[in-house]
Amino acid sequence: METMPLKVVIFNAIPEAMLLIYLGLILVGIRPDKRRVFIAGIFQGAVCYYVRKDFDFGIHILLQYFSFVLLTWLIIRVPFVASLIAMTVAMTMAILLESTIGLSIPYFTGISILEIMSREGLRMLSFLPYLVVLITITYFVEKYRFTLEQEIKILKKLNGKLHGESTK
Repeated sequence: METMPLKVVIFNAIPEAMLLIYLGLILVGIRPDKRRVFIAGIFQGAVCYYVRKDFDFGIHILLQYFSFVLLTWLIIRVPFVASLIAMTVAMTMAILLESTIGLSIPYFTGISILEIMSREGLRMLSFLPYLVVLITITYFVEKYRFTLEQEIKILKKLNGKLHGESTK
């Protein structure tokens, strides 16, 4: 259990949530309303704060995943299964990127993870490379209209229904 400083919630958790929601939905072929993504990201940042404050490491990841799915479904108004798939893809990317980048920073800087986590400024600064990579991936995915619709067959059916197409 940890208490995230408010600056970390505002400058790390909320932007990360917005990017993950947006990227996850784009990857499943849904172009979400950016205003709704913004709102969902703020709520998810608040959820992140309380989950990390009240639950042990490990269980917090599952709780955050479920809140991502529910907030995306309720606020952005996409089908529940699409939200489930989109947030699974996004959270998988987040875990892979954050662990790779998060472990590289102490290695290259010589500053321990405990030191980084205990100092607010270092914590926010060490999170920037991850956010930059996430922004870059999101930019290219959107620019080149890359989706996983062909790879995840159920998405074709869902997206056809979303766009009013007949699916037989």
